[in-house]
Amino acid sequence: MSQKILSFILIIPFIACSICMAGEAQKASEDDHAASSGSENLFFSRDDGKFDISGFLAQRYGFIPMPIIITEPAIGYGGGLNLMFLHDTLGAALERKSPPSISGVALAATENGTLAGGAYHLGFWRNDTIRSTSAAGAIDVNADFYLRNRGISINLKSWFLYQELMFRIAQTNFFVGSNYIYADIKSERNNRRLTVLENFFDLRYEMGALGGFIQYDNRDTIFTPSKGVFAKATVRRFDNCFGGNQNFWRYGGKVFWYVPAGRTVNLGFRIEGEGVSGDRVPFFSNPYIMLRGIPSMRYQGQNMLLGEIEMRWEFIERWNLVLFLGGGKVFGDRYEFKRGEGVKKYKQNISEAEFHPSGGGGFRYELARKYGLWAGCDFATSDAQDFAFYLTVGSAWMAF
Repeated sequence: MSQKILSFILIIPFIACSICMAGEAQKASEDDHAASSGSENLFFSRDDGKFDISGFLAQRYGFIPMPIIITEPAIGYGGGLNLMFLHDTLGAALERKSPPSISGVALAATENGTLAGGAYHLGFWRNDTIRSTSAAGAIDVNADFYLRNRGISINLKSWFLYQELMFRIAQTNFFVGSNYIYADIKSERNNRRLTVLENFFDLRYEMGALGGFIQYDNRDTIFTPSKGVFAKATVRRFDNCFGGNQNFWRYGGKVFWYVPAGRTVNLGFRIEGEGVSGDRVPFFSNPYIMLRGIPSMRYQGQNMLLGEIEMRWEFIERWNLVLFLGGGKVFGDRYEFKRGEGVKKYKQNISEAEFHPSGGGGFRYELARKYGLWAGCDFATSDAQDFAFYLTVGSAWMAF
């Protein structure tokens, strides 16, 4: 199953957030122990007396219920609960120099009938030189897929298994790893009137894939970075020999670069691209532009390339103003619907492809100073005059 379908499994952002929380235990100072020594300090900073959850994060372990709030335009507003089990405190992880393992279950639903649920486990071994991720669950997603400018309402039902293992290279910031995905997916149209689309959308897929990746990460914090670089390159093969009935390649790369531009201003630069190749790639596996202000899957194609710039300005202590601007293109093999003819494939090179810009602004509050965690809200729009808002904890850019 593609990364795009996995992103619909609403537990994935919270798994990533959990990894961030665990990883940052190694970067926090020894003052965390003092800050968490008394309950009066768990939610307020000793430095300025303002609301801050660093002390709580430093000593909390066991079950932690985390609310899920969904504002993605493609699936509507919704929510749920992620019940996370932290196997040790972050303070103890600091002494051990290895993040604690994390397990959890998550359930979520949205106003358009989308449902998702799953269980996961994150393991950290041998002083954080080996990391593993295991997940299993099911989704029932209602969303529009587009044949050029025509939106088709589709229901995707799937259950999935996911396993990943990665290794740190010596004592560097490089990791190499591999993962395996299996998914059983049923696709059908919510509107049955256009019978000519049956052979394109009303299908069942078994998908098994083996992937490999290399990543580099020297950011000052994984939560809300102000300097450093994150880079990752991936390749994945879907094949009969891996348990599926689909055969194609999926590959991608991303680079996030964070640069201080003064004492109170930080800049972020993002470049990301994805592609697929094969004779019959399932429609939901095609890459799409993923930018704030553009609904997921609104613009799909065989290849995707996007860029984005973000600026954060701390105009008041602990408060950031955020401005962002980006855009992307999809190109290569694409599909359109012609009445009386059905779905037709056409080819488009990158110079011919339409550029789709988006941008907006928002705010952040410094929620946990010792871990570099900021949280807030973004408001965005695009060339199609779509409007959306996003609740953001940490970075808006997905580093996984």
